[in-house]
Amino acid sequence: MTSTPQDALVLTTTFAPRGGYRSSFAALARLESKRLVRHPALLVGTAVGIASTASALTEAPDEVAANALGMPVVALTVGLTAMLSAFHLTRSFHRADELLEASPTPRSARTAALCLTAAMPALIAALWLVFYYGFAPATLHVPEWMYGTMSHADLAAVLVGNSVVAAVGGALLGVCAGRWWRFRGASAVLVLGVGLWTMVMLGTFSSGDEAPAEWTRWVRLFAPVGYFSSPSAHSTFVMTLTGSPWWYLAWLMTLCALAVVGALVWRAEGDTRRRVVRAGVLALVLSAVTYALAASGGLNHQIRTFPDGHSIVMMVK
Repeated sequence: MTSTPQDALVLTTTFAPRGGYRSSFAALARLESKRLVRHPALLVGTAVGIASTASALTEAPDEVAANALGMPVVALTVGLTAMLSAFHLTRSFHRADELLEASPTPRSARTAALCLTAAMPALIAALWLVFYYGFAPATLHVPEWMYGTMSHADLAAVLVGNSVVAAVGGALLGVCAGRWWRFRGASAVLVLGVGLWTMVMLGTFSSGDEAPAEWTRWVRLFAPVGYFSSPSAHSTFVMTLTGSPWWYLAWLMTLCALAVVGALVWRAEGDTRRRVVRAGVLALVLSAVTYALAASGGLNHQIRTFPDGHSIVMMVK
């Protein structure tokens, strides 16, 4: 879905000075949010995710526990398609740069308005959690032993990170990439890159007992979607993994901040650029600190918990 210079002319007329800068910015943010939520990719991704969730609840009861402990489906559907939608939404402006430059709304403000569209996939993800835990009683009947050593607060951090924050991060990354990437096939590269990054990290280091301990601690969490517990086939035991869920959630938030900085620094000049760069340096430092705390905190070793409640510490070297 793309926009033409005629769309930009409409925007220029819409944001002519009449209600002040703040009202113009708010109107632009609302307009872009509506465009994002109507984008076919996001609509399809949401529909596929709902169908997958319904299938897990009705036809694959063994998957209910896994979804209740991780909620990965939202990140893989709403998160990825929000990223794709935001990318094309951002790219649509590049064809009308000259007309948009005549608008009284600064370039940085237009980018900020695009970043605010991330609120829409965040809302979808939040409603998903309400649906999953408010209207699907099966997910509330996960036996206590399947939480392993995780507290309910730890589980909440994982669920929010893999749903709401993943949806926000996907949209913000799409805006950032849309500002900088102009080559043919960029959207495919973006989706494949994020998908491979996630699958390689999780597929290799999520739950294997044979994986080196240091790798599972420092490499497994270097992904935009994270697991901290892994039920076995047929739910014979649950593995609680190393790391701190809350610091991991904080790290994901710093990634969102870095995506915003990356988008805002595009063609920024003067004081605006200096402020954005300073914010980026701070976000980068916080990202490094929170990731180190996420990987080094929490459990030192993986722990298996069985239906009778007893646990075994997996001393992997």
